[in-house]
Amino acid sequence: MWAHVTPKRGRLALAAALFAVGCATPAPPDDDAAASESAVIGEQQDGPPTDLPEVVQVLVDNRAQDYCTGVLVSPTRVLTAAHCMGGATFLVRAPHAPGADGRPQESKARKAGSVTSSRSYIAEVWKEDAATLDLETPIRLETYATVEDVGELDEETTLRAVAVGRSAESRDAPLVKSKELAVKSGAPLGYTTGLVSQYYSSGGDSGGPLFLVDEETGEPTHVVIGVERQPDPPREFFTRITPAVKRLVEAPRR
Repeated sequence: MWAHVTPKRGRLALAAALFAVGCATPAPPDDDAAASESAVIGEQQDGPPTDLPEVVQVLVDNRAQDYCTGVLVSPTRVLTAAHCMGGATFLVRAPHAPGADGRPQESKARKAGSVTSSRSYIAEVWKEDAATLDLETPIRLETYATVEDVGELDEETTLRAVAVGRSAESRDAPLVKSKELAVKSGAPLGYTTGLVSQYYSSGGDSGGPLFLVDEETGEPTHVVIGVERQPDPPREFFTRITPAVKRLVEAPRR
């Protein structure tokens, strides 16, 4: 879910709306999340994503100062969630990609394209919730994320993956990796273009990438198979990298 800096009441109202349209009956959030105000619940955090410097914080330039997460798929393009597009301009910050002065690289950005809109992502759960931002200035890395469509998984298939989000529910909170997740198709719960895992976060992690884990090494790769869509405790849904999302990523810069 995307997040505001201050209004808890707004977050709860949005959460209630999300649960109302969910296909499954939600369970209460994990006690750790409520007690710590963490975005990623404490028991699933696995340290900073220093080996995944392409993950970025997306800071929305609007009155609410909304914030999301995203991933660099090129020096000038970020993949995130469509429902994060609630502002005219954005600031993209790469906390684990220091520049020449040692500070995180940053760039202003604008919306490049999206699948679905900020108004439809809650009700139209069968659609992808993805968007891209184009940066004004490049963020330089040795490696950028690639995207892969794992297809419509059958109910017996489980993938190994790692998600990245915020360590706390705050606009400037450090990013954190999750522990390894078991990822399955979201189709049985109504998310026909989605993936689902036991990962749970409470706010600000929308658009956060879901990285495939290498079967041999057990380490996360730079291959993104989904972007975080919305929480439905105690699960988390991700938009799968479908052909429509791949077209967004590969579209020429305007």
